[in-house]
Amino acid sequence: MTTSGSTTASAQGGTASTGHPEPVFILSPPRSFSTVTLALLAGHPQIFGFPELLVFANERVSDLIGDDGTEAERFPPEYRRTRLSGVYRAIAQVHEGVQTQDALDRARTWLLDRTDRPTTSVLDDLLGHISPLVGVEKSPDTVATDESLARCLTHYPKARYLHLTRHPVTTQRSMQEQNPQYLTNKKVRAVGAATSWYLSHRRIMAGLAELPDDQWMRVRGEDLLREPELWSRRLLDWLGLDSSDDMVDRMLHPESWQFANNGPSGGLYGGDHKFLSNPKLRPVPDPGPVRFDPEWGLLDEMCDRMTGLAHELGY
Repeated sequence: MTTSGSTTASAQGGTASTGHPEPVFILSPPRSFSTVTLALLAGHPQIFGFPELLVFANERVSDLIGDDGTEAERFPPEYRRTRLSGVYRAIAQVHEGVQTQDALDRARTWLLDRTDRPTTSVLDDLLGHISPLVGVEKSPDTVATDESLARCLTHYPKARYLHLTRHPVTTQRSMQEQNPQYLTNKKVRAVGAATSWYLSHRRIMAGLAELPDDQWMRVRGEDLLREPELWSRRLLDWLGLDSSDDMVDRMLHPESWQFANNGPSGGLYGGDHKFLSNPKLRPVPDPGPVRFDPEWGLLDEMCDRMTGLAHELGY
């Protein structure tokens, strides 16, 4: 299912005032097929797909990489290194064309020299370097708070936005299985996953409602992975890019994305760990009806709200 105010209209992006094409942002909660969706898009020769940059989740570069920044306050050192590997990889690849440890170290130094700048300046620099390619980025943290999403919408008001959805039950199962070492109580994880899914989608819907119809598109991730040729073509038509058979065929190999791996020496991420460790295009089964596991211990009111939203999203 796809939704926008004009689902068949072309939305060929213009060029931003900085001289690069307007970027595209994939908006979704965690565990919504966003990494493989990005890898699919990045297979198109007119698109450059970035790993997760986290630029909207932090206001300044010092918040992103500083030892006393917001990232350091929120996450333990080991997990923080994993999170930051995406932005280091992107800078190294764009600036030097490689992701060796030396290049990653220079990327970190480049950021340390700019700690007083807004994090959006990092993405501005990268977009300038890859121009005339269209930059596509996705970080679930972008939709985790009102402030993060507002930062994205405000700084890139002419960008295109892909609202990517996934069935609430399968999303929450996947969320609950992710990084259990950081939150071991099963019921706490279940409530956190449900809240994240519900609030993120409501936040996305409210933000996109303020934009012109042709700037955004909503796609169910299950549909994209079950019929990748069809939906890849629809996405390209929406973006106003070449959607010929050859272009679509090139997109069906997400393993060719330059970030669809763990880097030359391993241990690098910037997206879904499972996909980056074994990048493949995997079809997904029909998610079925919206029925929440009673063992999750979710309140009836929460289940009712999620069910209502799921129906709005086409589930």
